Amino acid sequence: MSTLRKMLNLPEKEPRGGEEEKTAAGFETEFDSGPEESGHRPAARAGLGWAEEEETSGRSFARKAGRVAIWCVIALAAFTGVRTWVFPAKPPPPVTQSDPQAEARKDDVPVEAAQQVAARFARSYMNLNSTDKDARAKELEADLAKGTDPKLGWDGSGMQLVAQTIPGAVTQTGAHRARVSVDVRVSVTTTVKGKAATSSGWRALEVPVAHVGDRVVVTGQPALVGLPSAVSYDAPEGPEADAGMSNATREVVKDFLTAWAAGKAEQASAPGAHIEPLGSGMSVDALDSWVVDEGTGDRRTGTAVVRWALAGAQLQQTYQITLTKVTAGGASRWQVDAVSAKSA
Repeated sequence: MSTLRKMLNLPEKEPRGGEEEKTAAGFETEFDSGPEESGHRPAARAGLGWAEEEETSGRSFARKAGRVAIWCVIALAAFTGVRTWVFPAKPPPPVTQSDPQAEARKDDVPVEAAQQVAARFARSYMNLNSTDKDARAKELEADLAKGTDPKLGWDGSGMQLVAQTIPGAVTQTGAHRARVSVDVRVSVTTTVKGKAATSSGWRALEVPVAHVGDRVVVTGQPALVGLPSAVSYDAPEGPEADAGMSNATREVVKDFLTAWAAGKAEQASAPGAHIEPLGSGMSVDALDSWVVDEGTGDRRTGTAVVRWALAGAQLQQTYQITLTKVTAGGASRWQVDAVSAKSA
Protein backbone atom coordinates (compact mmCIF):
# COMPACT_ATOMS: atom_id res chain seq x y z
CA MET A 1 0.00 0.00 0.00
CA SER A 2 2.89 2.33 0.81
CA THR A 3 4.36 1.70 -2.67
CA LEU A 4 1.06 2.74 -4.34
CA ARG A 5 1.01 5.87 -2.18
CA LYS A 6 4.49 6.73 -3.32
CA MET A 7 3.57 6.20 -7.01
CA LEU A 8 0.52 8.43 -6.67
CA ASN A 9 2.46 10.99 -4.65
CA LEU A 10 0.11 10.61 -1.69
CA PRO A 11 1.33 11.48 1.82
CA GLU A 12 2.28 8.66 4.13
CA LYS A 13 -0.33 7.62 6.64
CA GLU A 14 0.80 8.81 10.05
CA PRO A 15 0.36 6.36 12.89
CA ARG A 16 -2.02 7.49 15.59
CA GLY A 17 -0.95 7.75 19.20
CA GLY A 18 -0.37 4.44 20.85
CA GLU A 19 -0.13 2.55 17.53
CA GLU A 20 2.66 0.12 17.10
CA GLU A 21 4.44 -1.01 13.92
CA LYS A 22 6.36 -4.15 13.43
CA THR A 23 9.79 -3.88 12.03
CA ALA A 24 11.23 -6.23 9.48
CA ALA A 25 12.88 -8.09 12.32
CA GLY A 26 9.55 -8.69 13.97
CA PHE A 27 9.97 -6.10 16.70
CA GLU A 28 7.21 -3.72 17.56
CA THR A 29 7.89 0.02 17.41
CA GLU A 30 5.68 2.59 19.04
CA PHE A 31 5.45 6.07 17.65
CA ASP A 32 4.44 9.21 19.34
CA SER A 33 1.17 10.73 18.31
CA GLY A 34 2.68 14.15 17.77
CA PRO A 35 3.47 15.75 14.42
CA GLU A 36 6.62 15.06 12.46
CA GLU A 37 9.47 17.32 13.13
CA SER A 38 11.95 18.73 10.59
CA GLY A 39 10.36 16.70 7.70
CA HIS A 40 11.36 13.30 9.13
CA ARG A 41 9.28 10.40 10.31
CA PRO A 42 9.28 10.02 14.10
CA ALA A 43 12.20 7.95 15.15
CA ALA A 44 11.75 4.50 16.53
CA ARG A 45 12.54 3.84 20.13
CA ALA A 46 16.17 3.62 20.84
CA GLY A 47 17.81 0.29 20.62
CA LEU A 48 15.44 -1.32 18.05
CA GLY A 49 17.70 -0.69 15.00
CA TRP A 50 14.98 0.70 12.64
CA ALA A 51 15.99 3.55 10.33
CA GLU A 52 14.62 5.07 7.06
CA GLU A 53 16.74 4.47 3.94
CA GLU A 54 17.52 7.10 1.33
CA GLU A 55 15.58 6.50 -1.98
CA THR A 56 17.80 5.80 -5.03
CA SER A 57 17.43 7.62 -8.35
CA GLY A 58 16.33 4.43 -10.17
CA ARG A 59 13.57 3.77 -7.71
CA SER A 60 12.52 7.40 -7.93
CA PHE A 61 12.24 7.22 -11.73
CA ALA A 62 10.28 3.95 -11.61
CA ARG A 63 7.95 5.41 -9.02
CA LYS A 64 7.30 8.51 -11.15
CA ALA A 65 6.77 6.45 -14.34
CA GLY A 66 4.36 4.16 -12.54
CA ARG A 67 2.50 7.15 -11.18
CA VAL A 68 2.09 8.59 -14.69
CA ALA A 69 0.86 5.24 -16.04
CA ILE A 70 -1.72 4.82 -13.29
CA TRP A 71 -3.06 8.33 -13.78
CA CYS A 72 -3.33 7.66 -17.54
CA VAL A 73 -5.34 4.52 -16.88
CA ILE A 74 -7.64 6.39 -14.51
CA ALA A 75 -8.11 9.19 -17.04
CA LEU A 76 -8.86 6.70 -19.86
CA ALA A 77 -11.41 4.89 -17.69
CA ALA A 78 -13.12 8.17 -16.89
CA PHE A 79 -13.17 9.15 -20.57
CA THR A 80 -14.37 5.87 -22.12
CA GLY A 81 -16.30 4.44 -19.22
CA VAL A 82 -15.38 1.33 -17.34
CA ARG A 83 -18.45 -0.46 -18.76
CA THR A 84 -17.00 -0.41 -22.27
CA TRP A 85 -13.95 -2.28 -20.99
CA VAL A 86 -16.02 -5.04 -19.40
CA PHE A 87 -18.77 -5.13 -22.05
CA PRO A 88 -17.26 -3.85 -25.32
CA ALA A 89 -19.72 -2.55 -27.89
CA LYS A 90 -20.61 -4.95 -30.70
CA PRO A 91 -19.44 -3.90 -34.17
CA PRO A 92 -22.25 -2.64 -36.44
CA PRO A 93 -23.58 -5.13 -38.99
CA PRO A 94 -22.00 -4.88 -42.46
CA VAL A 95 -23.76 -2.50 -44.80
CA THR A 96 -25.29 -4.32 -47.76
CA GLN A 97 -25.22 -2.34 -50.99
CA SER A 98 -28.55 -2.67 -52.74
CA ASP A 99 -28.71 -3.04 -56.51
CA PRO A 100 -31.87 -1.34 -57.81
CA GLN A 101 -31.54 -3.07 -61.17
CA ALA A 102 -31.23 -6.50 -59.55
CA GLU A 103 -34.31 -5.77 -57.44
CA ALA A 104 -36.25 -4.73 -60.54
CA ARG A 105 -35.21 -7.89 -62.41
CA LYS A 106 -36.94 -10.00 -59.78
CA ASP A 107 -40.24 -8.93 -61.37
CA ASP A 108 -39.12 -9.76 -64.93
CA VAL A 109 -40.92 -12.38 -66.98
CA PRO A 110 -38.64 -15.43 -67.55
CA VAL A 111 -37.21 -14.99 -71.04
CA GLU A 112 -37.07 -18.63 -72.18
CA ALA A 113 -40.57 -19.44 -70.94
CA ALA A 114 -41.94 -16.26 -72.56
CA GLN A 115 -40.33 -17.12 -75.93
CA GLN A 116 -41.63 -20.68 -75.85
CA VAL A 117 -45.22 -19.66 -75.07
CA ALA A 118 -45.18 -16.77 -77.55
CA ALA A 119 -43.83 -18.93 -80.42
CA ARG A 120 -46.42 -21.65 -79.83
CA PHE A 121 -49.20 -19.09 -79.53
CA ALA A 122 -48.11 -17.25 -82.69
CA ARG A 123 -48.25 -20.47 -84.69
CA SER A 124 -51.83 -21.17 -83.64
CA TYR A 125 -52.84 -17.51 -83.99
CA MET A 126 -51.55 -17.13 -87.57
CA ASN A 127 -53.00 -20.48 -88.73
CA LEU A 128 -56.34 -19.51 -90.29
CA ASN A 129 -58.74 -22.18 -91.51
CA SER A 130 -62.37 -21.23 -92.02
CA THR A 131 -63.36 -24.91 -92.21
CA ASP A 132 -62.03 -25.74 -88.71
CA LYS A 133 -62.45 -22.73 -86.44
CA ASP A 134 -62.79 -24.72 -83.22
CA ALA A 135 -59.34 -26.35 -83.58
CA ARG A 136 -57.66 -22.91 -83.61
CA ALA A 137 -59.67 -21.74 -80.59
CA LYS A 138 -58.72 -24.79 -78.51
CA GLU A 139 -55.04 -24.35 -79.24
CA LEU A 140 -55.13 -20.68 -78.30
CA GLU A 141 -57.03 -21.28 -75.05
CA ALA A 142 -54.11 -23.38 -73.74
CA ASP A 143 -51.89 -20.27 -73.54
CA LEU A 144 -54.48 -17.51 -73.06
CA ALA A 145 -55.42 -16.04 -69.69
CA LYS A 146 -58.78 -17.36 -68.55
CA GLY A 147 -61.79 -15.40 -69.75
CA THR A 148 -60.09 -14.11 -72.92
CA ASP A 149 -62.05 -14.60 -76.16
CA PRO A 150 -60.00 -17.09 -78.27
CA LYS A 151 -61.19 -15.52 -81.55
CA LEU A 152 -58.93 -12.53 -80.79
CA GLY A 153 -60.48 -10.41 -83.52
CA TRP A 154 -60.64 -13.04 -86.30
CA ASP A 155 -63.84 -13.04 -88.36
CA GLY A 156 -63.60 -16.79 -89.08
CA SER A 157 -62.86 -16.61 -92.82
CA GLY A 158 -59.77 -17.17 -95.00
CA MET A 159 -56.96 -19.73 -95.23
CA GLN A 160 -53.35 -19.32 -94.09
CA LEU A 161 -50.76 -21.85 -92.95
CA VAL A 162 -47.70 -21.29 -90.75
CA ALA A 163 -44.47 -22.99 -91.76
CA GLN A 164 -42.16 -21.70 -89.01
CA THR A 165 -42.00 -19.43 -85.97
CA ILE A 166 -38.84 -17.84 -84.52
CA PRO A 167 -39.11 -16.08 -81.14
CA GLY A 168 -37.00 -12.99 -80.66
CA ALA A 169 -36.55 -10.20 -78.13
CA VAL A 170 -38.47 -10.14 -74.86
CA THR A 171 -39.19 -6.56 -73.76
CA GLN A 172 -40.13 -6.17 -70.09
CA THR A 173 -43.04 -3.70 -69.90
CA GLY A 174 -43.83 -3.81 -66.17
CA ALA A 175 -43.90 -5.99 -63.09
CA HIS A 176 -44.42 -9.57 -64.35
CA ARG A 177 -45.40 -8.28 -67.81
CA ALA A 178 -43.56 -8.34 -71.13
CA ARG A 179 -43.88 -8.19 -74.91
CA VAL A 180 -42.35 -10.92 -77.11
CA SER A 181 -41.35 -10.46 -80.75
CA VAL A 182 -41.98 -13.49 -82.98
CA ASP A 183 -41.14 -13.90 -86.68
CA VAL A 184 -43.68 -16.10 -88.47
CA ARG A 185 -43.25 -17.73 -91.89
CA VAL A 186 -46.71 -18.02 -93.50
CA SER A 187 -48.01 -19.49 -96.75
CA VAL A 188 -51.16 -18.19 -98.45
CA THR A 189 -52.93 -20.02 -101.27
CA THR A 190 -55.04 -17.95 -103.65
CA THR A 191 -56.85 -18.69 -106.90
CA VAL A 192 -55.91 -16.68 -109.96
CA LYS A 193 -57.83 -17.32 -113.18
CA GLY A 194 -58.95 -20.68 -111.92
CA LYS A 195 -55.46 -21.76 -110.85
CA ALA A 196 -54.25 -22.04 -107.28
CA ALA A 197 -51.14 -20.06 -106.41
CA THR A 198 -49.22 -20.21 -103.13
CA SER A 199 -47.06 -17.39 -101.83
CA SER A 200 -44.90 -17.44 -98.72
CA GLY A 201 -43.35 -14.72 -96.63
CA TRP A 202 -42.38 -13.54 -93.18
CA ARG A 203 -44.62 -11.66 -90.76
CA ALA A 204 -43.57 -10.02 -87.51
CA LEU A 205 -45.81 -10.36 -84.47
CA GLU A 206 -45.64 -8.92 -80.94
CA VAL A 207 -47.32 -11.00 -78.24
CA PRO A 208 -48.23 -9.55 -74.79
CA VAL A 209 -47.51 -11.97 -71.93
CA ALA A 210 -47.55 -12.05 -68.13
CA HIS A 211 -45.90 -14.22 -65.48
CA VAL A 212 -48.60 -15.70 -63.23
CA GLY A 213 -47.44 -18.16 -60.56
CA ASP A 214 -45.22 -20.67 -62.34
CA ARG A 215 -46.66 -20.02 -65.80
CA VAL A 216 -46.40 -17.48 -68.59
CA VAL A 217 -49.73 -16.68 -70.25
CA VAL A 218 -50.81 -14.50 -73.18
CA THR A 219 -52.89 -11.61 -71.87
CA GLY A 220 -54.64 -10.36 -75.00
CA GLN A 221 -54.53 -9.69 -78.71
CA PRO A 222 -51.11 -9.77 -80.38
CA ALA A 223 -50.25 -7.21 -83.04
CA LEU A 224 -48.65 -7.43 -86.48
CA VAL A 225 -45.67 -5.07 -86.78
CA GLY A 226 -43.08 -4.27 -89.44
CA LEU A 227 -40.04 -6.41 -90.19
CA PRO A 228 -36.53 -4.94 -89.67
CA SER A 229 -35.17 -3.20 -92.75
CA ALA A 230 -31.75 -3.82 -94.28
CA VAL A 231 -28.73 -1.80 -93.12
CA SER A 232 -25.41 -1.01 -94.78
CA TYR A 233 -22.19 -2.80 -93.87
CA ASP A 234 -18.69 -1.90 -95.03
CA ALA A 235 -16.53 -5.00 -95.07
CA PRO A 236 -12.91 -4.52 -93.99
CA GLU A 237 -10.22 -4.75 -96.64
CA GLY A 238 -8.74 -8.20 -97.03
CA PRO A 239 -5.06 -9.13 -97.26
CA GLU A 240 -3.07 -8.93 -100.46
CA ALA A 241 -3.24 -11.95 -102.79
CA ASP A 242 -0.39 -14.35 -103.46
CA ALA A 243 -0.83 -14.95 -107.21
CA GLY A 244 1.89 -17.62 -107.49
CA MET A 245 0.54 -19.68 -104.59
CA SER A 246 -3.02 -19.31 -105.92
CA ASN A 247 -2.06 -20.76 -109.33
CA ALA A 248 0.02 -23.55 -107.79
CA THR A 249 -2.79 -24.83 -105.55
CA ARG A 250 -5.92 -24.24 -107.66
CA GLU A 251 -6.18 -27.86 -108.82
CA VAL A 252 -5.61 -29.10 -105.26
CA VAL A 253 -8.69 -27.14 -104.11
CA LYS A 254 -10.82 -28.19 -107.08
CA ASP A 255 -9.98 -31.89 -106.55
CA PHE A 256 -10.92 -31.57 -102.89
CA LEU A 257 -14.29 -29.93 -103.68
CA THR A 258 -15.12 -32.69 -106.16
CA ALA A 259 -14.26 -35.39 -103.61
CA TRP A 260 -16.17 -33.50 -100.87
CA ALA A 261 -19.37 -33.41 -102.94
CA ALA A 262 -18.96 -37.13 -103.66
CA GLY A 263 -18.63 -37.96 -99.95
CA LYS A 264 -14.89 -38.78 -100.18
CA ALA A 265 -13.35 -35.72 -98.52
CA GLU A 266 -10.94 -37.85 -96.46
CA GLN A 267 -9.21 -38.97 -99.66
CA ALA A 268 -8.35 -35.43 -100.71
CA SER A 269 -7.76 -33.72 -97.35
CA ALA A 270 -4.67 -33.54 -95.13
CA PRO A 271 -3.98 -36.33 -92.61
CA GLY A 272 -5.86 -35.67 -89.38
CA ALA A 273 -8.28 -33.19 -90.94
CA HIS A 274 -11.92 -33.59 -89.88
CA ILE A 275 -14.33 -32.29 -92.53
CA GLU A 276 -17.99 -33.29 -92.34
CA PRO A 277 -19.62 -34.61 -95.56
CA LEU A 278 -21.95 -32.38 -97.56
CA GLY A 279 -24.64 -34.93 -98.24
CA SER A 280 -25.94 -36.37 -101.48
CA GLY A 281 -27.36 -34.52 -104.47
CA MET A 282 -24.53 -32.00 -104.97
CA SER A 283 -21.70 -31.64 -107.48
CA VAL A 284 -19.15 -29.00 -108.40
CA ASP A 285 -20.25 -27.05 -111.45
CA ALA A 286 -17.22 -24.72 -111.37
CA LEU A 287 -14.53 -23.25 -109.15
CA ASP A 288 -15.11 -19.64 -110.15
CA SER A 289 -12.13 -18.25 -108.23
CA TRP A 290 -9.37 -19.25 -105.83
CA VAL A 291 -7.16 -16.64 -104.15
CA VAL A 292 -4.53 -17.40 -101.51
CA ASP A 293 -3.74 -14.67 -98.96
CA GLU A 294 -0.22 -13.24 -98.87
CA GLY A 295 1.90 -15.00 -96.26
CA THR A 296 4.60 -17.55 -95.47
CA GLY A 297 4.97 -20.87 -93.72
CA ASP A 298 3.49 -24.35 -94.09
CA ARG A 299 -0.08 -23.25 -93.37
CA ARG A 300 -1.89 -20.88 -95.73
CA THR A 301 -5.45 -19.57 -96.08
CA GLY A 302 -7.38 -18.64 -99.21
CA THR A 303 -10.87 -17.81 -100.52
CA ALA A 304 -12.77 -20.05 -102.95
CA VAL A 305 -15.91 -19.05 -104.85
CA VAL A 306 -17.69 -22.29 -105.77
CA ARG A 307 -20.70 -22.87 -108.03
CA TRP A 308 -22.64 -25.94 -106.93
CA ALA A 309 -25.15 -27.88 -109.03
CA LEU A 310 -28.05 -28.50 -106.65
CA ALA A 311 -31.72 -29.45 -107.16
CA GLY A 312 -31.58 -28.59 -110.85
CA ALA A 313 -30.11 -25.16 -110.12
CA GLN A 314 -26.74 -23.51 -109.70
CA LEU A 315 -25.88 -22.05 -106.29
CA GLN A 316 -22.73 -19.97 -105.84
CA GLN A 317 -21.09 -19.91 -102.42
CA THR A 318 -17.89 -18.50 -100.89
CA TYR A 319 -15.59 -20.52 -98.61
CA GLN A 320 -12.49 -19.92 -96.54
CA ILE A 321 -10.12 -22.87 -97.09
CA THR A 322 -6.96 -23.60 -95.12
CA LEU A 323 -4.08 -25.50 -96.76
CA THR A 324 -1.25 -27.27 -95.01
CA LYS A 325 2.01 -28.64 -96.45
CA VAL A 326 2.36 -32.39 -96.03
CA THR A 327 5.79 -34.05 -96.42
CA ALA A 328 6.26 -37.77 -97.01
CA GLY A 329 9.11 -39.79 -98.57
CA GLY A 330 11.18 -36.68 -99.19
CA ALA A 331 8.39 -35.05 -101.22
CA SER A 332 5.89 -32.41 -100.10
CA ARG A 333 2.49 -31.24 -101.34
CA TRP A 334 -0.36 -28.96 -100.26
CA GLN A 335 -3.62 -30.42 -98.97
CA VAL A 336 -6.85 -29.03 -97.59
CA ASP A 337 -6.93 -29.00 -93.76
CA ALA A 338 -10.13 -27.00 -92.97
CA VAL A 339 -13.19 -25.49 -94.70
CA SER A 340 -15.60 -22.88 -93.36
CA ALA A 341 -17.86 -20.08 -94.51
CA LYS A 342 -16.02 -16.92 -95.50
CA SER A 343 -16.19 -14.20 -92.85
CA ALA A 344 -16.74 -10.74 -94.26
